[in-house]
Amino acid sequence: MTALAITLSALLILACVVGSIADFRHNESIVATMARFGLPHNFEVVAGVVKLAAGGGLAVGFADHSARGFLTTLVAACLVAYFAIASSFHVRAGDAPRDTAPAVALCAVSLALAFAAV
Repeated sequence: MTALAITLSALLILACVVGSIADFRHNESIVATMARFGLPHNFEVVAGVVKLAAGGGLAVGFADHSARGFLTTLVAACLVAYFAIASSFHVRAGDAPRDTAPAVALCAVSLALAFAAV
C-alpha cells in the first residue's frame, strides 16, 4: 500500500470512529439533522454502526497484508456510496455549503482511497 493510501486510510479511520462516537452519544446537532432529513428516530445509531464497521474494516486492512488492497478498496467504495448519499440528503434538505462540505469532502477522500489502494 502506498503512503497516500495509508494516509487516506488513517484519516478515514479517524473520521469514522469520531463520527460513530458522536452518533452513539446522540449528539444534539446530529439528532436534529437526522430529523430534518426525515429519517426515523434513533437513525443516528444505524449511521454510527456503519461508520464503526467501515473504520474497523480499514483497520483490518492495515493488519492483514494479504487482503489489504482488496479490503481497503471495498470499504472505500462503500464509504463513497455512504457519503454520496449523505451529501444528497444535505443538498435535498437545502443545507448551507458549510454543512454539506464535510460529507462531500469525506466522499472525495473515500474515492481517492478506492483508487490509491488498488
